[in-house]
Amino acid sequence: MNHQSLLRNLHTFSSAARTLSFTETATELHLTQGAVSHRIKVLEKELGFNLFIRRTRKLALSEEGEKFQATLSKSLNSIFSEIDNIRTTELSGELTIATSPGIANEWLIPRLSDFKAKYPKFNLNILTNDVELDFDAHGIDVAIYFGERERINMFNKKMFGEKYVPVCTPGYAKTHRLFEDGLDSLKRVNFLYAKKSTAWKRWAKQQKVVLDTFKQFTTFTHQDMAVYGAKKGLGVAMGRYRFVKDALESGELVAPYPSMETNRCHSILCPQGTENRPKVRTFLQWVDSQLV
Repeated sequence: MNHQSLLRNLHTFSSAARTLSFTETATELHLTQGAVSHRIKVLEKELGFNLFIRRTRKLALSEEGEKFQATLSKSLNSIFSEIDNIRTTELSGELTIATSPGIANEWLIPRLSDFKAKYPKFNLNILTNDVELDFDAHGIDVAIYFGERERINMFNKKMFGEKYVPVCTPGYAKTHRLFEDGLDSLKRVNFLYAKKSTAWKRWAKQQKVVLDTFKQFTTFTHQDMAVYGAKKGLGVAMGRYRFVKDALESGELVAPYPSMETNRCHSILCPQGTENRPKVRTFLQWVDSQLV
């Protein structure tokens, strides 16, 4: 038996030993039941012992089959692990990723050392802009954006949901008596927000309060700068919970007002059909691993 046939038959046996069904194995491997049975018989003849006990309604491993499966399972795991290592080492090229400054600073960049450790030959181009960039014009392979709008002809996979949380420093909250006076203290607040953001307006509607964010405010080009301003005691910013969670847990920031749930989510995108390109598929799979 040549090596290719042996590996094929070993793979078939591994599936059959797991399912204990030639029918399920045939479905899994896109074969006929007869082809599965033939491969197992050829393998048994080559090995010189029976791998299965064939009963009327049930298939079971023989004693020799159980021992062989235990050894084979370890060997196949080792082989596939080595294949993955070889593929990882050989993966190379450039990957251009577009996202917003906030997602880049708070989620993506802190994790990229893990990506580079696993895929050292990949070179990354990170493009940040609060406006979604055109894939073709900027040579973008994959993007991570926040929002709920429909994107035509795009592979779109949800990463995680989000909620908004008004945040400020403990010192700012104490000075302006935000906790003591609750929503009434809003009239004393310096509002921090990105120029195009409507988060405060939507939050006020949900809380059923009248809010004048133009009386005292500081605006920024990017939303993450508003949260940075809040960390420096400048006022109250509307933070995305996933990005301010660590600061809230450490006590660097506090949340003096109720949070706001939203249907918006963070999604990973690429042009339809390119999700199967090796470098894009590699990045998509890595992102999945970071969401566990």
